[in-house]
Parts: sequence; structure tokens; C-alpha cells
Amino acid sequence: MAADRIGRILQTRAPGFLSGDYTKPAAVLVPIQEREDGEHLVLTLRTELLNSHRGQVAFPGGQIDPRDAGPLAAALRESEEEIGLAPADVRVLGQLDQVTAAANYLVTPFVGFIPHPYEFRLNELETAAVFSVPVAALLEPGCFKVEPRLYPPDRHDPIYHFYYQGRDIWGATARIIIQLLQLAYGFKLGSGGLRG
Repeated sequence: MAADRIGRILQTRAPGFLSGDYTKPAAVLVPIQEREDGEHLVLTLRTELLNSHRGQVAFPGGQIDPRDAGPLAAALRESEEEIGLAPADVRVLGQLDQVTAAANYLVTPFVGFIPHPYEFRLNELETAAVFSVPVAALLEPGCFKVEPRLYPPDRHDPIYHFYYQGRDIWGATARIIIQLLQLAYGFKLGSGGLRG
């Protein structure tokens, strides 16, 4: 079973933590569904009403609230608020390395398997759509693109993009996906994109 395999991988490594003056700690859930054609990642399209990252593809999640017991609790709470995913329906497998996002966010990602099918309930103020992407599609030639970063001038790490059915999955979300693909699917990041 894919969940058992990925869980073993995540439990046998220590996630990476970043240090720095990040003013907005946040957490996201990387929901995975096991379907007939393999694993699918569940993503959201953020509405144009939000103050940050409006109209972008993202994993469910958000800023850590002082009342949250920790980053995982925040990821589960936000997932329930945004797409109606009950925490009891998430089998949490482990944590990926922290990533940064625009506007000084420090994001802690957690991987979890969820049932399929699932009846999501969208918060229409935050979530315009919820959709899934087959992992196999993310590994297809032509799905992935590396773009040089031009701004800010002191950062030289590239910007990564995945393209699926007309949607651009980029930024911190793409970096989280790359981590998962590298760890769980044995792929390495080459100059031309993902390669085995």
C-alpha cells in the first residue's frame, strides 16, 4: 500500500527546519488519495478575495494561530476550514522540509492520506476549487519547467512550475511537490527537470 511505503520513508528521516526572521509561520497539508490509477495529490485554487497568494494553486493550509497546538494542528484546522476535510479522515504520514513563501511565510508541510472518494465542502471566501493531480502526470515530460528568478536580486534559486490541465502549480507549492517526488518516487531534479 502506497501510504505504508511513503509513511516509512518519512518516518526514517528528520525533516529540515529553516532558521531566519520569518514573521508568518504557516503549515499546509499535502493530501494524497489512492485511486485506481495510482496516487493523486489534492490541491486547491485560492479565490481572488484573499489578501495573499490570490488566484494561485496551493495545498490546503495557512498561518499558525496562537491557539493551535502546533504546525500539524494548524494544517488540519485550515484544511477543515478551507475544504471541509475532517481531521479524523486524515492519516498523517509525516513532515517534509520547511519551505519559504512570498510575504515572509515559513511553511511546514505535512503529508497525509485521505479517503477517495471524498465529499469536500468549500469555503467560498477562500477556496474557488479543489482538484486532484495524478502523481504520474507530474512525472510526465513537459509537465515541469524551471524558470530563472529575476527578483529579488539577492536570491538566485530558480522558480519551479508544474503544468496540469491549464493550471500552473508553482512557487512554494511546486517545491513541496518536488520534495515528495524525490523522497517517495525516486526522482532527482536535473537541469531539464525531473529525471529518474
